[in-house]
Amino acid sequence: MKTRFLLCALVGSFLSLVQVSAKNIFVVEGPEEVYNRIRVVNETSQTDFTCRIVKLSADESTQQVYGVFNLKGRDDEDSVTDRFPRGTKFAIQMQKDFPTEISYYIEYKDCPLFDVVIVHLTDPSTEFNED
Repeated sequence: MKTRFLLCALVGSFLSLVQVSAKNIFVVEGPEEVYNRIRVVNETSQTDFTCRIVKLSADESTQQVYGVFNLKGRDDEDSVTDRFPRGTKFAIQMQKDFPTEISYYIEYKDCPLFDVVIVHLTDPSTEFNED
């Protein structure tokens, strides 16, 4: 009985982790056949945090950690260089204690030495004056 309960609890926690990370999954769909850098830009209201980007397998399980990104204030950026083809699926993982939900958008940039995927992290704290 205890084993069955423990197994159900583990499966439930795994499924909740999959659902949480499913929000932040993206597939590289830019114009280049191969990319060799991911850059993460902090456009959130948060400071001094770490996130990571993991490469996913076809069943959306973590295949490997692509990189860990340390971000300071707004507009700070960090990058990791490693080759990957167009069509690669990644997930953005935030720290467990990250205080807010994040959104993101992807930009593709062709630089002289690098083909870059830029991940812009944003949050809902941006307010606009409606007057």
